[in-house]
Amino acid sequence: MKHLLLSLAIAAALPAHTQEQNMARILAQPTVKQALAYIEKNEATTHANTLAINAIPAPTFAEAARARDMAARFKAAGLADVHTDDAGNVLATYRGSGKGPTIVLAAHLDTVYPAGTDLTPHEKDGRIYAPGIADNGRSLAALLVIAQALQETKIHTEGDVLFVANVGEEGLGDLKGVKHLFIQRKDIKAFIGLEPALGVDGDPVTYIGTGSRRFKVTIHGPGGHSYEGFGLPSAIHAAGRVIARIDDIRVPTQPKVTFNVGVVQGGQSVNSISADATMLIDIRSADAPLLAKVEQQIKDAIQQGVADTNQRWNSKGITADVVLIGDRPAGQMKADAVIVNTALAAAKVQGRPALLDSPHSTDANLPMSLGIPAITMSGGGTSGGYHSEKLEWWSGHNAHTGPQNVLLTILGLAGVRDVAPPLAQ
Repeated sequence: MKHLLLSLAIAAALPAHTQEQNMARILAQPTVKQALAYIEKNEATTHANTLAINAIPAPTFAEAARARDMAARFKAAGLADVHTDDAGNVLATYRGSGKGPTIVLAAHLDTVYPAGTDLTPHEKDGRIYAPGIADNGRSLAALLVIAQALQETKIHTEGDVLFVANVGEEGLGDLKGVKHLFIQRKDIKAFIGLEPALGVDGDPVTYIGTGSRRFKVTIHGPGGHSYEGFGLPSAIHAAGRVIARIDDIRVPTQPKVTFNVGVVQGGQSVNSISADATMLIDIRSADAPLLAKVEQQIKDAIQQGVADTNQRWNSKGITADVVLIGDRPAGQMKADAVIVNTALAAAKVQGRPALLDSPHSTDANLPMSLGIPAITMSGGGTSGGYHSEKLEWWSGHNAHTGPQNVLLTILGLAGVRDVAPPLAQ
């Protein structure tokens, strides 16, 4: 035990170049070489799995069919303790020696597309177009091939690798799956989430989590007939004033902060003065104080828009309720954090570019906010057109390199018996 604690302390203090040496020792192991070769050799199967998984509809809050499919795939891969938790996450374990940390490798099951969306893939100019294929069909297939590579080669890790296909990452899912995971599991020492490579060529590492706050605003009014009741204030008219007030807010470009009124609904008929109108508002930034500041500005704009409408119609009939419907905490790892350097070293020792990505909002936000080392990595390939039914695409060019980088990163964090101590603490 004393020897293990000393090894852990040494690992935590390793500078970046020493971590590269550590990763090089891992890479030199025959079983590790075999696992990396397995990933490359089986890319055609991973490609086919991407299409098969993506063909199963998985709107947020309706991921059960895809979850059952992933559970069956984990069992077929030979992972231990495959089960679905109370939130709907599918969990499976690759067992280590029991002398190391638990490392999570996760990919979300859900997509932004509603039930009934045509998921038929179409290929054009080397790209496969299909809703959800990049975000996050490919990542789920990458999750699977990494598990298969470990099982095939029986690499002796010190720590357990917990594979998680989680629910509720997108939209109003509000990180439901990972929030539940971290409430239930207190043994997790590091987290890697798989997502498409967002806007960067190669296989970048995301270490900054963009936080978001989401609100549903409901505006109430007296309602009435558009002719007989003319002069009564309209909830829809008030919504227009609120949106105009929000649109006038000025925000800095650095640190970046954004806002958006994404959905507006209301009214009963063309000749009815609207009694109700609703809107959904999204605010994002990796800077938590700035996020809070802009949130307050938007709340002030809502109240001002209500007041403007009441003043215009000499009324007190318009009111607004503001309800928080999404809270994704911002989070950030240091650029020289152990988990970040481990991922970069995994690329370097294979002769690949070590790339850091810009901030993004992913499942990794949650563990980052809890002080647990977390990053997001690429499931492989290139992609674009995210969240657009007609434009989302994925290309398999050098797609095997993403899962290979992830596998090496996991081995560095979990440790390899008699080769390298675990870097995760």
